[in-house]
Amino acid sequence: MIMIDNTNKMNKLQQGFSLIEMMLAMLIGIIIMGGILTVYGNTRDLQRSSEDQVNLVTDARFAMETIGYDLRHAGVFGGTNVTDLITCRTGDASCPSALPAATGDCQAMWYTDISQPIFGSNNTVPPGYTCIADYEPNTDVLVVRYADSNPVETASLVSGTTYVRSNYQGGWVFVGTAQPVIPDDSGNLTANHQLYSRAYYISNFTNTPGDGQPALRRVDLINGPQIQDQLILPGATNLQIQYGEDLDGNGSIDEFNNADAVTDFSKVYAVRLWVLIKTEREEQGLDTAKTYTIAGTTVNTPNDGHRRLLVSSVIKMRNMVKVDELAAAGSTP
Repeated sequence: MIMIDNTNKMNKLQQGFSLIEMMLAMLIGIIIMGGILTVYGNTRDLQRSSEDQVNLVTDARFAMETIGYDLRHAGVFGGTNVTDLITCRTGDASCPSALPAATGDCQAMWYTDISQPIFGSNNTVPPGYTCIADYEPNTDVLVVRYADSNPVETASLVSGTTYVRSNYQGGWVFVGTAQPVIPDDSGNLTANHQLYSRAYYISNFTNTPGDGQPALRRVDLINGPQIQDQLILPGATNLQIQYGEDLDGNGSIDEFNNADAVTDFSKVYAVRLWVLIKTEREEQGLDTAKTYTIAGTTVNTPNDGHRRLLVSSVIKMRNMVKVDELAAAGSTP
């Protein structure tokens, strides 16, 4: 019998990779993984950049819609927009009893100063506005006042909340549940409406004073009555406003001016608004140094890696045009 020794053959078949082969395989694997990670990183950066741009557009739309809503309602106080007919507005000597002071008010009885439904300041805080703190220099302040269009039933009046009871013949500003009596008080057009007094501005912080992250904020009349500072939009770095004024009294806008050049805010029938917004995230290697023209002024932004978007809009304020002015201009109310 012939015996065949297969030991050497089996040993050769059982041999593994050599050290060189393993190192070569690892090197190829590292190269492949590096390429995959690079593609993933670039794709992720591109996705985040796209998300930032979408967020900028969304934030810009939100800012415009928020301020625009208030501007479109400015000057209407329920059943009338003729503020001289409304009793107990700021400065009204005929008011039977003084309204309560608002906690944190911008100025004495600022919250009931409905004779000035719209007001602003150019690149500064209006004098005496103690309600605005940590203000971002060289940005505008916009003040808007109006009454909510939704009527409030007598049984639903809330203590500490400011209302205007009004109809086409007149009105009355009051606080709480003690509803006043006005001309034609029992008429179908008479109703209570909650009063809003608001001032928009840019602060130099978002969450904590000193954090260096600008934001769009507003001080707002709330229940109390008191004035509350509210965060509207983080990342807003500039707010600029020009006012369309009727200079010849024909009911149409003659020119747009900065706040310090407006002769009569009661004749402002439109607002041109600019808001500059930046992303929260910083993109390394992105050149963000840019020059913007805002309200006729050149604004240079730093190369800090934050994308920016400038948005603008012209908002007409139909409620600021008084009925008698429309008639004088040959229009129908």
